[in-house]
Amino acid sequence: MAYSEKHYRWSWDFKSPPEVLWPLVSNTDRSNRDCGFPPFEVRPLRQGEAPAEPGVRRLRSVYLGIVGEWEEREFEWVQPVRFVVDRKFSRGPLARMIQSCELAPLPEGGTRLVYEMRVTPVNLLGAVIVPLSIGIRMRRELERVFRVYDKTAPGTVPVPERARPGDSAAIGTRLGSLSSRLIAEARQPAPLVGRLCEHVANADDLSASKMRPYALADGWGTDRRETLDLFLHATRAGMLDFSWEVLCPHCRGSKPGRSDLSGISGEEHCDSCGIDFTVNFDQSVELTFVPNPTIRRVARVEYCLGGPQITPHVVAQKRLGPRESLFVAMSYPEGRYRVRTHGVAVQQAFRIDRDGAPSARIDVGPSFTPVDEPVLAPDAVLNITNADSAEHLAVIERVAWSDQSVTAAAVTSRQIFRDLFSREILRQGERISVGAITIVFTDLKNSTQLYREIGDAPAFGRVLNHFDVIKAAVAAEGGGIVKTMGDAVMATFTQPAAALRAMKAAQEALSSEERARSSFALKCSIHHGPCLAINQNERLDYFGTTVNTCSRLCSLSTGADIVISATVLGDPDVAAYLAEPGSRLEVRRDAAPLRGMGDAPFEFWRMTG
Repeated sequence: MAYSEKHYRWSWDFKSPPEVLWPLVSNTDRSNRDCGFPPFEVRPLRQGEAPAEPGVRRLRSVYLGIVGEWEEREFEWVQPVRFVVDRKFSRGPLARMIQSCELAPLPEGGTRLVYEMRVTPVNLLGAVIVPLSIGIRMRRELERVFRVYDKTAPGTVPVPERARPGDSAAIGTRLGSLSSRLIAEARQPAPLVGRLCEHVANADDLSASKMRPYALADGWGTDRRETLDLFLHATRAGMLDFSWEVLCPHCRGSKPGRSDLSGISGEEHCDSCGIDFTVNFDQSVELTFVPNPTIRRVARVEYCLGGPQITPHVVAQKRLGPRESLFVAMSYPEGRYRVRTHGVAVQQAFRIDRDGAPSARIDVGPSFTPVDEPVLAPDAVLNITNADSAEHLAVIERVAWSDQSVTAAAVTSRQIFRDLFSREILRQGERISVGAITIVFTDLKNSTQLYREIGDAPAFGRVLNHFDVIKAAVAAEGGGIVKTMGDAVMATFTQPAAALRAMKAAQEALSSEERARSSFALKCSIHHGPCLAINQNERLDYFGTTVNTCSRLCSLSTGADIVISATVLGDPDVAAYLAEPGSRLEVRRDAAPLRGMGDAPFEFWRMTG
């Protein structure tokens, strides 16, 4: 007997505008949990069963004691307008379920949200429970949860009472002594420690299972660097544990986290995209945190695998049939974006800029050839057309890495991380790209002469003191010392301007300290470019052409200047720093061959003053 499709359409008006509601209602992992729907699990491949095609997940859940198994394609959405997902069942009382949500601004302000469910039963049981579980219960729960979201302040996470931990008092007792230690011994600010303890004690499991320091800092209104430092100290104290999440560069979904860097491999596979990819510290590895089990046990249960908020950098995605088009209004922040399709390596970049065109068309497919980067005006219309004879999933995404992610490249370059977790190293023989990073080398000029003039012991003491000065200057700007080699130091920063400020401060401090004595000078060089991370002598180290170039540049410094490369000079933040009123900094072009790197002159700049 065939059963007809049941169609439900619900409409509610809310006070919040679509852009405020979207991050909450499109977070289907959270909304499903808040509605009391069951979690899911990935169904393992059965013997003799063919693997699912890329982009299709085989899932399983138990609801009201009834087992359901289904295949789920990627969600389709356009921010902050609509999303839809299609599920086809192979077991249980349903044959198919299509779920969609659409948000439209109201003329007087606020949002009209329209939620639709199209459900096809496969048997009598399905025909009986669909009107009850979906037509009545689901409608009631969705409205209740969305009303809570509507009252939630933008940028915060709503926590329904049913989701709060039940042992907050016991958790608070265990947090008491640790918070005192963080304040007294680690010298962490008491108000910030209090915010962290409150979050660890009261956040629901979904929020506590994957804490992101920068995102919390933005919500708390606190300094990002200070908040990250607290998370690192809290991990060392035993309040938190951290996890290294490996992210696919295409869908940016994460694989199960690793508890230490030695579990990170240079090559990974994404099951969702069906691709192998090379791991990169500044784009593929994110550091997240979770409460230590001795403080609070957190169950990481998933309620939805592929909702739009899992990958918020994707502003739109849709599966397009042959010659089908997707029209999207570019009501997004200015910057660089790209259009890509699954299984096709070629991508098309474009920009949103106030001086851009009102419309553009981009074709996708295997035969697609990228054109010059189109520039679109805000609210321009972009036409994505599948020019192929086969179906393709088209994706429009922001190119920039989420600025709320604590990347491995950023955290491993910080001095506090190297001090607290010196044994966090890669597996022996593993080499992983860290993307573009700023390298600094320093060396002492006249140190050999100083040993002859004042003797080994006094000279050695002053050399050790110079290490302390450099370490303090590096740490103050968010960098980290990688290693010392005799009198030389190698340090890393995420940004060239921070390195420049640190080296200027170090030179000034040493110059002032040594002015009245038989002095030495600090030679400095700064370069920015791609590097590889390695395990060197049980320490996280870096190597590559960028490192070698910076090391050779240091020998060209006189001690009265800082030698910087063209890449550093061309950085916008460095240019702004040099142009600051009263900086009294001068930059002079120079060139010379670098030892061991050929006879051709290498162009560099000497910064003095």
